[in-house]
Amino acid sequence: MTTRTVLVIEDNEKNMKLVRLLLHMGSYRVMEAVNAEEGLALARQAPPDLILMDIQLPGMDGLQATTMIKADPQLSAIPVVALTSYAMEGDKARALSAGCDGYITKPIDTESFIDVIATFIRPGAVEKRDLRQERKPNTVRILVVDDDPKNVKLMCGLLARDGYELNTTEDGPAALAQVEAHPPDVILLDVMMPGMDGYEVTRRLKAGRDTQAIPIILITALDSPADRARGLEAGAEEFLTKPVNPVEIEARIQSMLKLKRYRDQLAIRARSEQQVGPEEPAPEPAEEDGRVHNILIVEDDAKDLKLLQNHLVAPYYAIDVVRNGSDAIEIISRKRFDLVLLDILLPGMDGFEICRRIKQTDEAKDTQVVLITCLSDIENKIRGVELGADDYLIKPIDPRELQARVTVLLKKKTYLDSLHAHYEKALNSALLDGLTGLYNHAYFKRFLDLEVKRSQRQGHCTSLLMIDLDNFKQINDCEGHMAGDAILREVAQLIKASVREIDVAARYGGEEFAVVLPYGDAQAVRTVGERIRGLIEDHIFMPPGVDREQRITVSVGGATYPVDAGSADMLIETADRMLYKAKHRGKNRVILFAPEAEANPAAAGPPG
Repeated sequence: MTTRTVLVIEDNEKNMKLVRLLLHMGSYRVMEAVNAEEGLALARQAPPDLILMDIQLPGMDGLQATTMIKADPQLSAIPVVALTSYAMEGDKARALSAGCDGYITKPIDTESFIDVIATFIRPGAVEKRDLRQERKPNTVRILVVDDDPKNVKLMCGLLARDGYELNTTEDGPAALAQVEAHPPDVILLDVMMPGMDGYEVTRRLKAGRDTQAIPIILITALDSPADRARGLEAGAEEFLTKPVNPVEIEARIQSMLKLKRYRDQLAIRARSEQQVGPEEPAPEPAEEDGRVHNILIVEDDAKDLKLLQNHLVAPYYAIDVVRNGSDAIEIISRKRFDLVLLDILLPGMDGFEICRRIKQTDEAKDTQVVLITCLSDIENKIRGVELGADDYLIKPIDPRELQARVTVLLKKKTYLDSLHAHYEKALNSALLDGLTGLYNHAYFKRFLDLEVKRSQRQGHCTSLLMIDLDNFKQINDCEGHMAGDAILREVAQLIKASVREIDVAARYGGEEFAVVLPYGDAQAVRTVGERIRGLIEDHIFMPPGVDREQRITVSVGGATYPVDAGSADMLIETADRMLYKAKHRGKNRVILFAPEAEANPAAAGPPG
């Protein structure tokens, strides 16, 4: 599918951020300019498919710029849509008279924006997506179930972007059949359908061994507390009310994907410790398993605080309360919390700043943060997501929605804790390399094999990095093996610090390391590879017993399943071959597999 480009000429930073987000959600490529002169230069350099033109610009205004565009033979065919906050009488007529093809008034209607934009793209410019095509690697498969074709079209419009594969069905039985034939990553499920309703579909899926882990978001016009309770009791993870805000649905989908990925990785790592045995789904964290969840409420309003406390009464909740930002930071510094319910409007330090500090602290970064506010505008939601907030709630808070959000986020935190605990448990087992503390060769091979099989079933990419220290033999010869061992330990820690919780870093053998990147595509493998290479190159090593600093570089090879290799063994072989190429091209570099480059392979030889 060809990606279309929209040039946005807008001098207001907040408006630009909003338009950029919406266009990205609509799978458009975005070019940006803050004044008319810059916009005209960009348009001539790389003509876009559409121009969104703010009328009130510094210097040359938007109407003058539009007149120039329509008088330029190179640009005249490009549609121009006026974008302005001032909907005064006669503005629309002046915009159309200047040559604008359309007119959008701020504040922007986020629900209809993408549909409106699509009407201005030149006929034939937008290609329809074939939802029946074979699944592309690393796409997220979303099943939309709704008996109203208009709702299906709207939802597909909101989610039509690269990275999402959208499948649709119109009733419950068809949805069950579709899930069995092509299991999705997330299900968006209407409640009111003829025959089998969404509640019954949810119950059946959650009762199935192979389908119980698929996140379900119920979407309906029903918004009573009883309706929400019924949906959540059936097993749905989320319950959203129509009309759906595009930012909210995107946030909910991403939250569900994180939950599913943590759960999948926990199951894979548990199986990696076994030599044989059928694959079992990761166990659901139980509220009654004896674990107490520490929850911090940061709220200065007595009425809102009482409501939150009243609706979070359970023997497995331990609640702490503070009323300002300074006290919140102080208590978080000395106590571990699973969840923080954080009001945005606080005296002194606001909730955004508290969230930023939590997410930047190693000890607290996995803490789940829910922003709570009376501000329902989209910009505050976007800002919260950018700062790392895991969810948000709008006052007045619905008690059942509160419980739903808390339940999902505590599950996610439990999975994260289990991943960390799995690693700590491995410290005392045969799974780790005794020198570096990373996973050992045997564990790496089994994990990669299982991960590639899972990728094959689910249609996701899995990438592999092979990393080798350059000229390491010289260090052992000159400084001794104790110094070499100390450097290997430090390199291992630098690698581990450079990857995510779901990634697996291992010592492959000698001075060679491996990193498995579940869901990692070519861009991810290059980004992580360069991050590791640069971090090690910039690090000063001072091994014990050595009186001068040591500088180390690494060569890195990378490849991705299924694009570059058809099996786990082929993936190792391909990434290792790229590592040899990095060595022979001068070392201290990252080389990824590229089919076109294989026509002239570099001479092979042992790593330096």
